[in-house]
Amino acid sequence: MLRSFFARLRQLSRQYRQPRRIARLSQVDAAALATQAPPNPSRVLVVRNDSIGDYLLYRPWLRQLSAELRRHNRHIVLAANALWAPLAQAWDGDVVAEIIPVNFGRFMQDLPYRADVVERLGQLGAGEVQYPQHGREPVVENFIRFLHAPVRVGRQVVHANPDPWFAVLAAGYTHHLPTSPAVLFEYDRNGEFFAGWRQLVAAAGAASLATTAPLALPASVHEAGEQLAAGGPYIVLFPGASARQKRWPAEYFGELARGLHQRYGAHYQLVVAGSASDAEYVPAIAQAAGPTVPLHDHCGRTDLPGLAALIAGARLLISNDTVAAHLGAQAGTPTLVLLMGENYGKFFPYPPALLGATCRCLFPPSQEARFAQGDFSPPAQDPLIAQIEPDRVLSTAIELLEK
Repeated sequence: MLRSFFARLRQLSRQYRQPRRIARLSQVDAAALATQAPPNPSRVLVVRNDSIGDYLLYRPWLRQLSAELRRHNRHIVLAANALWAPLAQAWDGDVVAEIIPVNFGRFMQDLPYRADVVERLGQLGAGEVQYPQHGREPVVENFIRFLHAPVRVGRQVVHANPDPWFAVLAAGYTHHLPTSPAVLFEYDRNGEFFAGWRQLVAAAGAASLATTAPLALPASVHEAGEQLAAGGPYIVLFPGASARQKRWPAEYFGELARGLHQRYGAHYQLVVAGSASDAEYVPAIAQAAGPTVPLHDHCGRTDLPGLAALIAGARLLISNDTVAAHLGAQAGTPTLVLLMGENYGKFFPYPPALLGATCRCLFPPSQEARFAQGDFSPPAQDPLIAQIEPDRVLSTAIELLEK
């Protein structure tokens, strides 16, 4: 009861502040776009402010979009989340004319920074703007309604009680593409947007390409992975995740490592991977594993392409619900994902047709009981990922290793 009261209080506070926030951001955006380059039909600005995993499930459609546009002498300028912009440059720079890294966290808070970014985007003179994200962010997309691009494409709002800000934003788009209210895997959700865009193209009299978009990592990743695998078989443990509630306890990873070492000895190296900040989990993992279990700490020692190669060469990846799990699934590496299940069907499990190897998901028992009854709706409270027992993870890992 008290928790519900405070949630309602926060909601009312946001509603009270929102008109002033809209007015302030709109003033900044309008001023930054007071002078724009004339629209150039050959330039298509695509704005993506979401996370690395979202980008990985958008990549195939980005490449398909580029192939379609190039047939008509048009090209993409990608305003990309700075977190994954270098990865986009490495993997998709061949199909994108320009990538503009944007720190969207700062973009939403730092008004001078926002003004500089918006002004730069306005100077592109894009003839078309696309904001294809399903999880729309009004604070980000607000500037789009002030661009002079004659074509501005976004998604329909499917919320039962949409944020009033969306009504303000709606007039800023020339096209609102259909959005299914059903839960869709994010790859398919991106395909839905692309299919809607193709209908616009067809309506304009242009022929379109096929709608298939292979979901796979670049060949260079697999080549680098093969080189790493040549040094001996290894298992990757990935204990990090952006949200604390998504992290399986580091001590459990240590118990898992001990169990794997007891069964396989030195046959498999045990590699702990992650960002530099994930290195804080390594001591707890090592302590729980015990002094006789050798762990190879790679946290902070690989960039994103290097992490992808490390995972591609692994015999097995055991990961929280984070970018590593997507890399494993798309690399064709046997993958075991430990996750809460609050977004079942959106990011995991992967549809079998998209997988080149087994990708097994383990959820807290409370969630699996709901799933068994056909209830895949978001739970009222975050499930506790710590309820996934180490013995269960170990037995599943052994099953995947011995298939």
